[in-house]
Amino acid sequence: MPTTEETLALSLRDVLKRKPVDKITVKDIVTECNLTRQTFYNHFADIYELVEYAACTNARKILDKTASYDKWQCGFYAVMTVMQNNKTIVKNTYQSNYRDLMEKYIFKVIYSYVIDIVEKLAEDMNVAQKHKDFIAHFYTLAFLALIHEWVQNGLKEDPKKIVQQVATLVQGDFKNDLQKYAK
Repeated sequence: MPTTEETLALSLRDVLKRKPVDKITVKDIVTECNLTRQTFYNHFADIYELVEYAACTNARKILDKTASYDKWQCGFYAVMTVMQNNKTIVKNTYQSNYRDLMEKYIFKVIYSYVIDIVEKLAEDMNVAQKHKDFIAHFYTLAFLALIHEWVQNGLKEDPKKIVQQVATLVQGDFKNDLQKYAK
């Protein structure tokens, strides 16, 4: 049985299939799932808080299974595949006035995933936290830029090809980067 937050997130997903996020009202969401406006506001301050919750929850479900250096490609591919399978929802979010807000949420999710990988690789190294943070920040921005460009181009390119190209470029780079900063 889904929680109220999950029910509202599922309703948001269904409404996003028909409307851009900046055109969605709380009434649209609660009508979709037969809840009251007060129930919505008991859980979320506004639509954008619900969007953040839904985006972060969905991404974490995918990425939590693949948060290791050896499996990062699987996580990146899984996120891109889910996005491609939900093109209308992604476009209705990205083509809204609140795209920057959405990218901020995606950044947070990707960063938490990348920093977990960096931290695991650095366990046996003496690397200052500021350097680990910088490495995670750098790669997060690169992944985010690739996703953004891919969405802007209509999510047409095969995610597997993109992930393979990225994997070729960064093969061993996380560890090499950490070793450069190791004391």
